[in-house]
Amino acid sequence: MKMTLNRLTLSLLLAASFSVALTGCQSAPMKSPQQTNTVDNTTFNPINPTDNAVISEAQVMQWSGHYDWQLAQVINQNGNIIDIENFAPITLAIEPSSVRFYQGCEQYMLDFYAMSAPPYPYYSHLAKVPATCNDDNALDNKTVITEDNSIQSLFVKYAPVRLNFELLPTSHLTSKSAPVAIQAAPKRLALNIENGNRLIFTGLAKPLVAPTGLPITNELLEHYDWQLVSAVSNTFDEKGQLIRKSLGNFYHSDHPISASFESWPDNQYASFSSGCNGSRAPYFLLKDNTFKVGTIISTVMGCGETGNRIETALFDLMRNSSSKLTLSLQTKKPESKNQTEFPHYNLLQTMETGETLVWQNEVKKIP
Repeated sequence: MKMTLNRLTLSLLLAASFSVALTGCQSAPMKSPQQTNTVDNTTFNPINPTDNAVISEAQVMQWSGHYDWQLAQVINQNGNIIDIENFAPITLAIEPSSVRFYQGCEQYMLDFYAMSAPPYPYYSHLAKVPATCNDDNALDNKTVITEDNSIQSLFVKYAPVRLNFELLPTSHLTSKSAPVAIQAAPKRLALNIENGNRLIFTGLAKPLVAPTGLPITNELLEHYDWQLVSAVSNTFDEKGQLIRKSLGNFYHSDHPISASFESWPDNQYASFSSGCNGSRAPYFLLKDNTFKVGTIISTVMGCGETGNRIETALFDLMRNSSSKLTLSLQTKKPESKNQTEFPHYNLLQTMETGETLVWQNEVKKIP
């Protein structure tokens, strides 16, 4: 009974967040053309495919995830520049459902558990995260971080904030024939806080390696529904021998596991299902086929003891996860009368936690 009440409480909290998220996203139809009012003045760059001439509103967060960002300027709500010369360097890491700020060994996080209406759709509060290093080794310039020159000083204390992200023009125009040094010109990103500061970051592309397998794009993922056909854990014993075990929760015939993808006006979203509740989570697909999933919000139907167990295992595996995707053609097409209508793929997902999953594409169901 206690487990049931805990699950119901968590489900109600998720439902509340889900309804807020949907309210914030209903300003534009789900299938309407994406807005393109956020512009990066670079032409297409074959070396770095994240350099598009126009970045749509839905892709700003995913695009930003390809870069390492450092704070360059802070402007207050009156348009005045705040002096940050005595600040130790502040860097920004963007994830599907959160952003993290790093300054020496200090780390702060903004979790986007709820969405509100534009123009400031992200709603959160700044939370300090436990340090993961020693101050003696963290700062090259040995700048002492005090209350006045810390990340926290740039935010209103102990208060939630509403914010957005704005992609700013770069300082150099680029072209297909431009030298690599110019094509790699720093990008600029603004974090705008409602009734607060405007934080401007410069970014350099992450050193990502070229992926293996067939090309994977958001459009390809969205074009199909994906059915899970294999799921195993991979561990090593004391002798270093690989031990592979099937993930038993993911092979139940009454609860087939599937995934689907879609673009909304604010971001790209992945949905995971075991045949009961619907779900949604923002995701990033980086150019090296790193697949990052954020916080999962789901509906709240009871799925029975077995269904609840399987769904919990699925959501726990995918929530705030990072994995690598590899796409290949199936060596043997499934027996189907319509197997010539589209290519049949195997999508291998290698989780950072050691599991490997294989998904196969199916014709997308029309809602």
